[in-house]
Amino acid sequence: MVPPRLLAGVDVGGAKIAAGLVDSEGSVVVSLRTRTAPDGGAAVVRQIIDLLHQVLTRASTAADSVVAVGVAVPAVVDRGRGTVLWAPNIAGWQTSVELAGPVQEAVGIPASLHYDGHAWVAGEWWRGAARGTSDVALIAVGTGIGGGLILGGRLHRGQVGVAGAVGWWATQWEGGSAHGPETGECLESVASGPAIARAAGRDGAEEAFRAAREGDRRAGEAVERAAGALGAAVASLASLVDPELVVLAGGVIVGGADLLLPRIREVVSHSAQPQIAQRVRIETAELGEDAGWMGAAWLAARELDEKEECS
Repeated sequence: MVPPRLLAGVDVGGAKIAAGLVDSEGSVVVSLRTRTAPDGGAAVVRQIIDLLHQVLTRASTAADSVVAVGVAVPAVVDRGRGTVLWAPNIAGWQTSVELAGPVQEAVGIPASLHYDGHAWVAGEWWRGAARGTSDVALIAVGTGIGGGLILGGRLHRGQVGVAGAVGWWATQWEGGSAHGPETGECLESVASGPAIARAAGRDGAEEAFRAAREGDRRAGEAVERAAGALGAAVASLASLVDPELVVLAGGVIVGGADLLLPRIREVVSHSAQPQIAQRVRIETAELGEDAGWMGAAWLAARELDEKEECS
């Protein structure tokens, strides 16, 4: 019997970086996390490389036994060049940053780069809540908000390569000015972890959730507003693509599911297209915060296989 291949993955977020080793059947060998360096830039590249070395050491695995490493980033990327083009939530990554090349050179494993929303949905589709589905949408809520789509059993990347970037969905549309996280007029500016904390007057989303559970009015209103905005986004997304399943993922969902999900489901029930609202399932990610790095590993393996098929 041929043993399963080993795959490595990294999920880079604005607050934390996760990395791990998984076999080709989806069994996790080891996973590690660290806080994202606030300096950003080259410091984050070094963190990615250091974390991969730690994963290999912890697993007592030589680099030559790992066939591919995928790196998921909250960014617009040039997958062909392995370059981050623009990552608004990582300091110093607002202009071109070479990433796949330095990672591959440092660890000696073929490396590829992926938009994190696609990695998250791929992970859940491979070994999580979306197993066995053909049409699934995912929304990941953390420092930012991203997402991904599996349509007809295939990952939908889009023209720019960030299909599913629902954090940019406008919550205001009057006038001709630009909208986005910086203006307070998009989903991310209302429902991301920093947005919830800011609205609640708390130091982080976890504190906001704790205060809301304890009856703090300001925190409760902040969480209610975020849940309503997420519900509207899920309703619109479900009405647009008619998926079997919408998966909610990311640290904010993990930390506040008991507060957020009832309101999200309520909004979807009366705001989505009626027949879709009756049938679409809304679930939290089964893989938790491992979904991103596991999906990146799976995407890296698939990309390697495609290259071998073409050679």
